[in-house]
Amino acid sequence: MTPNYTCSETQRTFPTAEEARASEARFRELQAACDAGQVPELRKGDVIYIGTELYISHGCDDFRGGLAEVIETRQEKSKGLLTPFVRVVQQPDSLHNWKMLAEEQSTLRGRHGTNWAHPDPDHRPEFNGYRQ
Repeated sequence: MTPNYTCSETQRTFPTAEEARASEARFRELQAACDAGQVPELRKGDVIYIGTELYISHGCDDFRGGLAEVIETRQEKSKGLLTPFVRVVQQPDSLHNWKMLAEEQSTLRGRHGTNWAHPDPDHRPEFNGYRQ
C-alpha cells in the first residue's frame, strides 16, 4: 500500500511528502498575501476559502462555505472594471469575485478552519418557493 502524505493546512492527501509540503507553502503564501491586503494571482489547484450561502426562498441551493479548490480563474467586469473571478470544484456552477473573497480570507479562515465547502440543501417546502 502506497503511503499518503497530508497537507496540514487543508487536510488534502498527496502521494509524496514534497507535494504535501508544497501545498502547505502555497496555501500559507496565498493567505499571507490576502492578510497583507493583496489580491494574489490564483492557479488551478490552489485552495482558498469561500463563504456560506443560505436562501430563504430556494433552500435547495444552500451552500456551506469553507476550503475550496480552484479550477478556473478569469477576468470579468464588475462595476465597469476588469476583476478577477474564480470557479471552484465544490461549487462549479458559480463564479466568485476573487477581489472580494481575498479581503474576507482571514474572517473565513477563522470561521471554517479546515472544513471544506459543500452543498447543504434544505428541501423543506417552506424554504423552496416564493411566498405571496
